[in-house]
Parts: sequence; structure tokens; C-alpha cells
Amino acid sequence: MRLSFIELIKQVFTNFQYLKQLIIVSSLPVLVGMSFVQMIPSWEIVKPIAILIFLILTIVFAFRWRSQTTHNQRVKLFRPFIFFPFLALFTLAVPLFLFINIAFAYLDFRHVSTHQFQALPTILYIYENTCWPPDSRTECKYYSTEIRQRVWILPFTTTLLSCPCFFEKPILRGDIATFPIEASRDKVKVAVSIDMKYGTVKVAD
Repeated sequence: MRLSFIELIKQVFTNFQYLKQLIIVSSLPVLVGMSFVQMIPSWEIVKPIAILIFLILTIVFAFRWRSQTTHNQRVKLFRPFIFFPFLALFTLAVPLFLFINIAFAYLDFRHVSTHQFQALPTILYIYENTCWPPDSRTECKYYSTEIRQRVWILPFTTTLLSCPCFFEKPILRGDIATFPIEASRDKVKVAVSIDMKYGTVKVAD
């Protein structure tokens, strides 16, 4: 089994046709994964555009590489009974995942504020999931907040904290930003403190 795997690796890097096949096949999970990446608010519109451009380029290169390969040199992916069904699945799956992701983003959490303090590296983005009208923002049983943190200087974010509550504006004391809780489904917590220098969370009871 080990020899077979080594031989496969050798084929990928010595036979350009196998490398092309690997690139096309791996593009599907990459594109689907991209649709779930959290972006900073100003880049949220960029993500679907980038995914669609990547999808179009992948399809164009797939047809181009297949046309440049003679029949007797074609790897499995470039054979008609595999190539066209795979490409159809690829073309349908990526926009479907993208549409689901955009729909959930619209129905789920929405960006409401950004917090960055002078001379402190952490940037926080507040996202709220509020109740739908005619209910007020706290009348339902599912309202909640996510605090997301920017990853270094990259346009990506990670979820730092999820809370079944809404926060008031933060109060900065030294490096610590304290978010008083405006309303909460969990009556125990009264505030959340975040170290804006290191991006760590402390929940105050």
C-alpha cells in the first residue's frame, strides 16, 4: 500500500496530466470551503465574486486541458463518461453551497458594529441575530450575539465568543474592553471582558 501511494505521488509530479487532474478535483472542496470562510464586513461582497471567478476559471481550464490531451493519454477524469458528469456536479454544487451560505448569512447574524482602540492590535466585529418583526429584538427565544476577531492583517475573522445576549458599548480600562450585557437569555452573566492586546476573553459573573 505504501509503495502504491509513493508511485501515485511520483505520477502526479512526473506526469502533468495527473497533476492537472489533481488540481481540478481538489478545486471542488476548496471552493465549497471558501464559501464558509468568515470575512471582515468590508470584504463580504468580495467572497462570492471571488468564488464565482474561481469556478469559471476552473471550468475553462478543465475544458482547455482536456482538449490539449490526446485520447490515448487522457487520465480518468478527462474521459467523457467521468469528465462531463463531474463538471456538471461541480458547476451545480458550488453555486448551491454559495447560495445556502449567503441565505444563512442574511437570515442569521448581521454586522452591527466594529471596535478598535488606539495602540491596541485587536479588532472586534459585533454580529447580532435579532428577532423578526413584529417582535422586538429581544422578544424571541433565539436572539444572540457573536463577537468575531480579525486574523492579524488578513481579511478573515474567527469567532471569539457566542453569547445568548446583546451587548452595550464597551468600556475600555487599560487593555481590557468590558462589554456590559444589555439583555440576556442567560441571567447569570452580567458582562464580558476582552483583552484587546492578546484577544482573550474573560466572562464576569
